[in-house]
Amino acid sequence: MAREICISNEFIEKELPLAPPLYVSIYLMTKALEDADAATIARRLNVLESDVVRAWQYWQERERAKPVEQASTRVFMEQKPEYSMAELSEYMKHGEMKALLQTAQRKLGKPLTQQDISMIFGLYDWLGFSIDLIEVLLSYCVSDGFKGMRYVEKVAMAWAEEGIQTVDKAVEYIEMRKTSFHTIMRAFGQSGRMPVEGEETYMKKWLREYEMSIDVIKVACERTVMQTGKVSFAYADSILKKWKDAGVKSPADIEALDRAFAAKKTVKAGEQKAVVTQPKQNRFINYPQRQWDFEKLEKLQREERDKW
Repeated sequence: MAREICISNEFIEKELPLAPPLYVSIYLMTKALEDADAATIARRLNVLESDVVRAWQYWQERERAKPVEQASTRVFMEQKPEYSMAELSEYMKHGEMKALLQTAQRKLGKPLTQQDISMIFGLYDWLGFSIDLIEVLLSYCVSDGFKGMRYVEKVAMAWAEEGIQTVDKAVEYIEMRKTSFHTIMRAFGQSGRMPVEGEETYMKKWLREYEMSIDVIKVACERTVMQTGKVSFAYADSILKKWKDAGVKSPADIEALDRAFAAKKTVKAGEQKAVVTQPKQNRFINYPQRQWDFEKLEKLQREERDKW
């Protein structure tokens, strides 16, 4: 009778979607063949022994990562493994991998070197990308005019850092860069260049953390240039932060804030104008004035003249 394997629902829901398919197979076989060594696991699955060792290292890292929900951005080893020609030749026998290399050669428009093949296989084995995701990655890089595998690998590592492990997430990321980033740069008057890393960080914050629409971000960028006379992502960020705190979601909300600010300014100006300026006091004004009876004074003057 076959031995049953117990796997929790939490593991299935949270770990399996992140893990490379090969590592899942090795995990299950390891659970089934308790106390089996790497060589035995490799023979049963028809894979390389080095694959088994790397899979075990991966699951050990996942076991140490607490909490599980936060351990998603680095699902690959710090040091990229080196692949021998024997290992690559073994994997090239698989139909999917062979088809991938043919697709890569066609997209890159050149024969693949051993180093190119090693890098492409690393995307699958090291970073855990699916065949479909690697094809999307290659298409994306080539469409931007980059056909070198070093550039492709650099982009792939950035995707892995951001937790992009599915085609849907990759398509979402590409759309953000090609449409949203381009629109923001154009609003700054910078459509002729690509954003640098620091600028991308700000834009991702506006789109993801602040959850601002592209139309609202455009207004903030345009006001930044008008008020400062330069491109300042930090200044635009301060505007968007205030709008986020005020609950702004659309250009109409911005107009409402502007009207409220203008009305408040008008009321304040009216209050200042209504204040009566008190006359400045001095010792002459403060001195009590006598009240003179001029008729009586003239009478006294006539009486004095009559005496003379």
